[in-house]
Amino acid sequence: MGSLHGDMAADSNGKVYIATSGNIQVIGANGVYERDLKTTDGKVFQGVHGMKIRKINGEEALIAAMPSKKRVFAVKLDGTVLWQIVGHPDVEGMYGHIKEYNPTDLDVAPDGKIYIVDGYGKSFVHVYDKDRKYLSSFGGKGKEDGKFNTCHNILVDTRSDTPTLLVSDRENNRLQLHSMDGSFIKTIDSDLRQPCAADIYGDLLAVGELGGRLSLYDKNNQLVSRIGDEPSDRSKGNGAKPEDWVEGALVAVHGCTFDVKGDLYAQEWNRFGRLTKYTKIK
Repeated sequence: MGSLHGDMAADSNGKVYIATSGNIQVIGANGVYERDLKTTDGKVFQGVHGMKIRKINGEEALIAAMPSKKRVFAVKLDGTVLWQIVGHPDVEGMYGHIKEYNPTDLDVAPDGKIYIVDGYGKSFVHVYDKDRKYLSSFGGKGKEDGKFNTCHNILVDTRSDTPTLLVSDRENNRLQLHSMDGSFIKTIDSDLRQPCAADIYGDLLAVGELGGRLSLYDKNNQLVSRIGDEPSDRSKGNGAKPEDWVEGALVAVHGCTFDVKGDLYAQEWNRFGRLTKYTKIK
C-alpha cells in the first residue's frame, strides 16, 4: 500500500476507497484489492488528501481535494470526471499567491452547494453553488470562535432536519459546529488531539485524531466513547514501523470512514501504510 497521508471513503456496495500517496485503491466488500480508480483515459489520482463519496445527480461519485495541485474534483466511480474547481476564489486581498492555497477537503450539501476547506493554506472555508460559482468564504486563521488553525476536514451533518457543518479545527484541537451559511454555532469538543477526519453512520459521528484516537458522538453531539487510545508509543508519528504497532492502539489517524454495514475504518499517517478496522457489534 505504501505511504499514507490521505483519507478513506465507502460506497453503497460495501467497497472501500483508500487514498495513498500514489493512487486511490478500491477494496471489495470481501477485503480484497480490486483495482485502482482511474480516469477514463487511464490516469491515476495522485496526491489526494481528503475525500468522500456523495450522490451527485442521483449517482454516487467520489469528491476529493488535492492540496499540491490546488484543486478539488468529483469523479464517478467508473472514472468519469464530472467537474473540478482549480485555484482559490478571486477575492481582492484574500490570497497573495497561489502557493498560499492548499485545499485539504470538501463536502457537498443536499442543495448542491460545495464547501472547500483550505486547511494547509489560510484556513478559510469557501462556498460555491451547485454550478461551481463562488458565493462566499468564512473562517480564516485564528483561535477565536469561528476561526480556524488548519481546518483539515469538513463534513455536512444531516442527522437533524436542519443540516449543519462540522469543521475539524486541527491545530486548535477542537471540532466546530457552523450553520450552512458559515455562522458559528458552538464548539462540540475542545479536548481533541488534532482532529483530522470525520464521518457519520446513522446517528453516530466518528472523529479521527492525529494524536492517535477516534472519538464517537451521538446525534446530539454528546461524547459516547473514545477508541484506539490504548497505551502505545506515539512519539514516532508517521515513522512508526510495523514491528512497533500495537493492535488496536492508534498512532496518528488521518482519515476515517464507516462502510455500509457500520464498520469503522481508520487510516493513519504512516509511511509504511496502516489501516485499522473496527467491526460494529450491535
